[in-house]
Amino acid sequence: MAPMSETPPQPQPPGDHAPTAASCFDAGRAAETSGDWEAAKAAYLRVVDLDDRHANVLYRLGCVCLKAGQLPEAEHWFRRGLEQRPADGNLLTNLGVTLDRLGRREDAVHAYQKAIFHDDASAETFNNLGAIYAEEGRIEDATRAFEAAIAREPDAEGYHNLGLLHLGQNDLASAFDCFERAVARDADFTRGHYYAALCLHKQGRYRESIARFDLVLAQDSRLVRAHYYRGACLHKLERFADALTALTLAEKAFPEDSRLQYQLALTNDALGHTQAARRHYRLARLARENT
Repeated sequence: MAPMSETPPQPQPPGDHAPTAASCFDAGRAAETSGDWEAAKAAYLRVVDLDDRHANVLYRLGCVCLKAGQLPEAEHWFRRGLEQRPADGNLLTNLGVTLDRLGRREDAVHAYQKAIFHDDASAETFNNLGAIYAEEGRIEDATRAFEAAIAREPDAEGYHNLGLLHLGQNDLASAFDCFERAVARDADFTRGHYYAALCLHKQGRYRESIARFDLVLAQDSRLVRAHYYRGACLHKLERFADALTALTLAEKAFPEDSRLQYQLALTNDALGHTQAARRHYRLARLARENT
């Protein structure tokens, strides 16, 4: 019996050549756009193997690692990119995000400040910096950062951030103005409507607050905390039965919230539901003791 011959080589389709750095980079961008971080990372690593001085691949590698939650790797690639482009605002800003998520706040602030120094940075850089300052209680610094973000890009997110800062200082008029500016730029910006409604509630403008919370729930029914504030407003307006309905909806999501249990107790008391009121007073007390 004659020996079997080897399988002859198959013809290659036209244009099927060894991958280039450019073709691998394009494949990585396509995978990244589709949300396949690992495929994107693998493609970008092939670019590094072929050309580790590729202008954008180190940045993109950092981005996909950041999106995938691979923070030490993201830091590595952003720093590699900065060796080539030390004044690049995008690299510095994303390095700042990575360092912040790693819990290295001081290093993150330094990265954001370098981005601002080199190219006056983006609204995102100022918003990120302002968020750190706000959490650290540096209110004046946070205000300046958020105002700088708005000056560069007066979008809903920037006004929302500044509004939260004012709300935290109990400056309800300024906070409400910011939230209104946010939703003026994006009518579907539900968080802006939510916090505008909260400001109205805190100002005692209960009917307006209820209408705004209704809008919030129509846009996103998952924001069930709105039911609590609706219930509190309805109670203030002595619409106790409607208040109980709203508060009961909130209780399904937050059964161990002491303020909610206390409000349920007050509302049941107003309706003459003595046993239910006692039960909610007890639950409110237990919730406070467990916090």
